[in-house]
Amino acid sequence: MTFFGLTPAAAWMLLAGVAGAVLALYLLKPSPRRVAVASGLIWRRVLEQRRRRPERWRWWLSLLLALAIALSIAFALTRPDFDAIAGGASDVLVVVDTSPGMAVRGADGRTRLDLAAEEVERIAAAAGGGSRFMLADTTHRIATPAFEGRQEIVARARALEPGYGERAWFPELGTLPDLRDSRQVWFVTDGVSPLQVPESVRVVSVFRNADNVGITAFELRASPGDPRRHDAFVEVSNASAGNKLVRLRIAGVDGTPIDRELRLDGGMRTSLVVDVSGLGEGPVRASVASDGDGLALDDVAYAFLPGKSRVRVALVTPGNAALARALRALPRVDLQILPPSRATGLSGFDAALFDRVTPEARPGIPALLIAPRPAAWLGTGAGAGAVGKTHVAAWDTGHPLLARATLKDVLIERAQPLRVTEDAQLRLSAVARGPNEEALVLAGGDGHRLAVLAFSLQASNFAQQPGFPPFVANAVNWLTREASAVSRPLGQVVVPANARVLDLEGGEVATREVPGGALFEAREPGLFTAMTDTSRMRIAVNLLDARVTGVNASALAG
Repeated sequence: MTFFGLTPAAAWMLLAGVAGAVLALYLLKPSPRRVAVASGLIWRRVLEQRRRRPERWRWWLSLLLALAIALSIAFALTRPDFDAIAGGASDVLVVVDTSPGMAVRGADGRTRLDLAAEEVERIAAAAGGGSRFMLADTTHRIATPAFEGRQEIVARARALEPGYGERAWFPELGTLPDLRDSRQVWFVTDGVSPLQVPESVRVVSVFRNADNVGITAFELRASPGDPRRHDAFVEVSNASAGNKLVRLRIAGVDGTPIDRELRLDGGMRTSLVVDVSGLGEGPVRASVASDGDGLALDDVAYAFLPGKSRVRVALVTPGNAALARALRALPRVDLQILPPSRATGLSGFDAALFDRVTPEARPGIPALLIAPRPAAWLGTGAGAGAVGKTHVAAWDTGHPLLARATLKDVLIERAQPLRVTEDAQLRLSAVARGPNEEALVLAGGDGHRLAVLAFSLQASNFAQQPGFPPFVANAVNWLTREASAVSRPLGQVVVPANARVLDLEGGEVATREVPGGALFEAREPGLFTAMTDTSRMRIAVNLLDARVTGVNASALAG
């Protein structure tokens, strides 16, 4: 016999103490009560005429009933299990799949995680007496699994939540606390997340077919030919078995929301481009609605629409017709060309381009420097030598400065690569390099943005290349516009150190410091703003994962 909640020795001591207490109460006789009467003659006659009957059996029956009641209460407290009835003791490890797809709701309103908690309860109830129980999950929501009682692991299973932005994997059994040889390992899953599961593990399926429609891609882009126009690229997927009528809405701060109706066959995915130029600067929210949708997290997605107003740009140059022509072609730019003597005092402009002119101090506005001379504020090292007969060998196409601006055929007669010393205050990084890793295009800087082109247009064929107009447009947009929101998946999001993070309603989001920055956890889509003393960053946190939206792509289906 084994007991839960108490050790066997303590339980037996409790039972013995209860029995002893009941017996002691029965053996304890009250003191005789003395009563004064006028005469004992009548009482003697009553005693002589009264026929004696055996009363001892009633006392024993009462004692046995009292012992039965008291021991029943004690047994209920100690919860004994009889191995002959409940089976042998073993270690029971239950691993619950907590991938995002487990949040899908079925037609009865219950999620797959709800079904998993019920399976955990059944497994625990069927285990033998004296068994130990441990609960683990595939996305590390339970950081340190440990042995618990039946009721504890069931309560823990009911409290589990899906994990987002984390790699799912089946726990290594060797890393868990020592398990007995007579162990049972169960895996409760819907089979959507592809995991490597040992053959000895017993798999319990909680897969149920569900309807689901979700947004699997959402991005805002400015038109290269007209920066005042912005398009939204949207991808909508129907993971349901049947056809769906989907209502798509794209709404911003100002302007009329844009509505579309889509008819998607089962398992179909469609993409569309929507002109969102009529929406105002600020957050943009895309949402889809359909009947019987099982997963809400992929029904919305966020982006940020930068401003489209006109900007004043100063071009400080001794003369550069190609650059002036490219700037004048931009529809939202008011250009003013200034001589090199006007390199200072540009506070009235939104951005400045310095062509072969280096200001004495760092400009107080965003700036692009083309072929700058060495300067102390640039932190140029003494060993920065000129490079001749080179070309652009590699560039970062993901940087906004070089988006859709190919540099493949750019040949350079002479370049002055910028080498920044360690003590320089500018945080510039190379976004384009030559064949010997020399930095030819740099971008970055704390506070006001700064970009550097290490060669002049006269010493290269860049101005004659098709990538030159997009580069100029990108440079103006990057210098004058607020940065487009960076895209991050659900889960833990890393932001700069000491950043203050606000949600879309202006509420402050809790963060914690980590090496090299800080992080916060986003469990649902949203648009967040991370602010420091010198910068501001918009962060669009979305699901946008076709594998999660495909809730019926299960290895256990059928």
